[in-house]
Amino acid sequence: MSVFRRYGEVLAPPGVAAAVVASVFGRLSLGMTGLALLLLVREATGSYAAAGAVSASYAVAFAVGAPSRARAADRTGPARVLRLSGVLHPLAFGLLVLLADLRAPVLSMAGAAALVGLTVPPLGAVMRALWGQLIPSAQLHTAYSLESVVVEACFVLGPLLVAGLTVLSPAVAVLASAACAAVGALALARLPVVRAVVPHEARPTNPAGPLVSPVVRACLLNVLWIGMGFGTIEVAVLAFVEEQGGARATAGVVLAVWSLGSILGGLVYGGLHPAATAARQLPVLVGAVSLGAFLPVLSPSVLVLALLLVLSGSTIAPFSACNSMLLGQAAPRGTVTEAFAWNGSMIFGGAAAGTALAGVLVDSYGARAALVATAVTGLLTFLSSLAGLAALRTVRLPDRV
Repeated sequence: MSVFRRYGEVLAPPGVAAAVVASVFGRLSLGMTGLALLLLVREATGSYAAAGAVSASYAVAFAVGAPSRARAADRTGPARVLRLSGVLHPLAFGLLVLLADLRAPVLSMAGAAALVGLTVPPLGAVMRALWGQLIPSAQLHTAYSLESVVVEACFVLGPLLVAGLTVLSPAVAVLASAACAAVGALALARLPVVRAVVPHEARPTNPAGPLVSPVVRACLLNVLWIGMGFGTIEVAVLAFVEEQGGARATAGVVLAVWSLGSILGGLVYGGLHPAATAARQLPVLVGAVSLGAFLPVLSPSVLVLALLLVLSGSTIAPFSACNSMLLGQAAPRGTVTEAFAWNGSMIFGGAAAGTALAGVLVDSYGARAALVATAVTGLLTFLSSLAGLAALRTVRLPDRV
């Protein structure tokens, strides 16, 4: 069976392809917003510090607010939450653009950016939870591989779209990001497969939601370290390229190559038909991630770094798909959307911490230190996965998401 045939089978059930298209279009905004906000506020204030503060306000609000939005989707059904956020999110964007145009105080722009982060439609969490209801469990690794590829593609295409739209003005790029999110959320909310999802009657009342599961906690710890690695490698690549005498634009190309490696790895993994369960695959895939995180440390030049990042990146999407299968299986019924939202928050938070750590290391010890920090995040992912495997030995997971 060819790779493309397996993906075709995953997209074949009624409503699946339309849901994927709507969610992908909406999630382009995630790849656009960070850079677009930086450019907007930089133009309005002339300060990179102000731009960074406003962008950080958005990122923190997104990470903090995502689980509560997803919990609301679990409690009331995703269609209602998608519609509400699909309306409020662009309004928050519009407020921020207005404040930037008026050259308002940075604090007020940071507040508007926080509103942008708090109202992001839970497209990724809803789509990941939806997969478990639309396709057989045997095809979930292909579906989650597709999810990982989609996320990588959004973070490659998003900045390119911003770069093109900024020729008109940063405000146009920001509003385009708002439009993508709104259209994607409202389109997804209108689909029958989404409207048919109702709250699970056995949803637990524990305020911790999916976090009551030790397997969920272990899976989330895995992606926290992965996210931290994302943050450290981005700074490390920029610093390494500069130390080697290259232009900053070269760093963008190298990071794009890294994402391309993840896309290729995800496509190949999704086209396979592994006989082992996700729990048995996890140690192998985590080992590959750990090894891949170490490879960039060996780089003597920018070209070799790019080649090694292709190999390193190819391990990420397969791990992400496998971890998502375990996360969805381990989350108590009625909390799956929230579990996947926590997944995104942990990646986002880890990336922010990794960026900050790598900046300190580069200033003090150079780019190689940040590459070593990336290798350490791979080791930490491996160690946290061992905790997850220990939890799996005491819990019997159902074949569902």
